[in-house]
Amino acid sequence: MPYGPGSYGTVYSLPLSNVTAGGSNAAITTYQPGQGGLPATGGRFG
Repeated sequence: MPYGPGSYGTVYSLPLSNVTAGGSNAAITTYQPGQGGLPATGGRFG
């Protein structure tokens, strides 16, 4: 989501098994600026 929900964007990593027929529901990973060791600001994110 380049324009939200945060002011610098958010990236969601969806495992292929979540959208494959008969696949399992694995956890979705969320990446947000300023969290998990990522820089809080910058020129681009995502």
